[in-house]
Amino acid sequence: MKGTTSLSESGAYNQEAFRYLLERESKRSKRSGRFCQILLVCSTDEHGRIVQMNVDVAKIVIAAASRSFRETDYIGWYRDGHIVGAVLTVLTQESMALVPTQLHPRLVECLRAELGIEEFSRLQIRVCETHEVSLGSSEF
Repeated sequence: MKGTTSLSESGAYNQEAFRYLLERESKRSKRSGRFCQILLVCSTDEHGRIVQMNVDVAKIVIAAASRSFRETDYIGWYRDGHIVGAVLTVLTQESMALVPTQLHPRLVECLRAELGIEEFSRLQIRVCETHEVSLGSSEF
């Protein structure tokens, strides 16, 4: 990754950098006994298929994620232009319970406030363990 630009125009890590950080955090969490999770946000069409995220929507999603999560968490493109991800790092068993009860709802609240009903309804948000996503895959 040295010598390459790792941030996209939106201020989020590009896919290559984000995948590297995800893999690194996954390995680190296994060694340390801490946990990390990944939150994924994508835009879908009327059939539920993942589609390219509108540039303005992507900026709002990334900005909302930046405000909703900690500075130690990584926000970037899990799949360039299609899926925004957040690697939620250094979690204890107790703090993992906060993701669905506090962090996820905080992000949803921000997105509802900033997006129109139609755009918000097209978003899919998923929180999962890093072992549930394939690091080599770009699927949701």
